[in-house]
Amino acid sequence: MKLNTFFTVPLTNHQRDVAKIFRQRYMQTTKAYRVYRQVLALHAVNFYAQCMGITTDFNISSLWNPVQQLLSDVTELPIPGLGTLECGLVEPPIAHPTSLDKNSHDLMVYISPEAFDNRLGYIAVGFSETYDYAYLLGFRETVSSSETPLTSWNSLTGLFPVLSQSRSSPARVRLRHWLQDQFQAGWERLSDEFIWEELFPETRTPVMAVTFRNPSIQAGIQRAKQLQFSDGQIVALEVGVYPLSETEIDIRVQLIPAVGSSLPSDLNMMILDYQDDVIMQTQSRGTPALRLEFSVEPDEIFKLKLQRETVSLVETFSF
Repeated sequence: MKLNTFFTVPLTNHQRDVAKIFRQRYMQTTKAYRVYRQVLALHAVNFYAQCMGITTDFNISSLWNPVQQLLSDVTELPIPGLGTLECGLVEPPIAHPTSLDKNSHDLMVYISPEAFDNRLGYIAVGFSETYDYAYLLGFRETVSSSETPLTSWNSLTGLFPVLSQSRSSPARVRLRHWLQDQFQAGWERLSDEFIWEELFPETRTPVMAVTFRNPSIQAGIQRAKQLQFSDGQIVALEVGVYPLSETEIDIRVQLIPAVGSSLPSDLNMMILDYQDDVIMQTQSRGTPALRLEFSVEPDEIFKLKLQRETVSLVETFSF
């Protein structure tokens, strides 16, 4: 993380008064303290968005709904047409952002598990001891833990590529949902019209038969999507998810032709990281099918790119 990158927001008396009104609704000290900070964090992130020319729906945040505020623990800032940003609360209070280089290892960012999914990203918000100032200290695209060290967060500037991509790209596929039997539209069980049992017979057997480094901690899940190229060629893209532990997941990606056909000889399959750098790749070259196997961490984003000459297709995934 670039610890010298932060944005300071002066908090007004009016904003603190509003936060006090919400805090006074709760007898329970922990909830009251958190709501007070949530209100101020939402004001701070909204101010930052306005400064950066980002349109928000500040007034329709669920935080302002008394029932939703009571029943949930999220701090979401809606971005019209794109989704929502979540405000993560940094503890303990910060004397001054210039002290972060020395004390950053002591700072933790707290996100409610309710906000782990369906977010454009997360902004870490800290406060001065007197709540005169809020400090926007970092950004992450995904989180999977309610408590993460601030040192594992990225620069605040990472928000802008995410917003830009969200305007032009479909939502990424959340593979965590597959393990809960929740699948995005288009991802189905592999159809019998595709050759696959003859090519990879072990894929019908338990995950122990797949040649990953370690056994899965739960049964793997496979789903496929049919793709058609401009010349009429149809292939199946199958993705398999195999959790190894709480911090590592194996992924298997296969491209399979329809029965009676073969993969185009000019078809390339690549795995990219979130910066679009190629991590691994393979080309059909007359092979009956393509397969890539690799591991990811829970917060990691990766992309699958299929390319034929000047035509390409990209699917974005996260866990």
